[in-house]
Amino acid sequence: MQSTGANESGRNGFLVTLDGPSGVGKTTCSQHLRNILLQVGFPATCTTQPSASPIGALARSGTHTFHGLALSCLVAADRYHHIATVIEPELKAGRVVVCDRYVPSAFVLDRLDGVPREFIADLYRYARPADLAVFLFADPEVCLRRAQTRGVYSRFHHDGLAAAERESTLFTEAAEQTRASGTPTLIHHVADTDSDTVAATLAQQITALIPSRPPTAHRGES
Repeated sequence: MQSTGANESGRNGFLVTLDGPSGVGKTTCSQHLRNILLQVGFPATCTTQPSASPIGALARSGTHTFHGLALSCLVAADRYHHIATVIEPELKAGRVVVCDRYVPSAFVLDRLDGVPREFIADLYRYARPADLAVFLFADPEVCLRRAQTRGVYSRFHHDGLAAAERESTLFTEAAEQTRASGTPTLIHHVADTDSDTVAATLAQQITALIPSRPPTAHRGES
């Protein structure tokens, strides 16, 4: 499989991260985005955080058991392990990696759990930055309704509209912070748009940023 070429950080591949409030449609959009990238000739894969590793499974299922600094460190351990064992190898193989949640989510969920912003910043000092950080937003009422329809699995999803509004506000701050750090940042308001259309819109903007390369001969391969 051919490489996308070196990006600004000197690595091959291209890391696209999707963050935003619960229920905004990140997971579905990341899958559609991966499929579109494959269709237009870019080797691509999608992944998620917390990861499918044992650490990630513990973090995902343990939000009622672990709190504050303990949960923050557990999620960070999974994130670093995921970067080292999944994301970096895929990037070195020349793939576009679409990651459902990344470091910006820590600056929201950890803060909702009482963790200081400075601690979070120190915790992720060595995390690989995204090549493009995408933030999806929708009306908090819409996000809350979608999350409730999907089914909630975390204690962060049980506090109603006020919590959804607070989460949206913190993601707005996280997006601004990410942009200020120098990471290329794309903010997209999904409104009532379906996930296919959102993914297609994002794909147009993302492919314009990926270093030029000839189409792969392995279309449909993830």
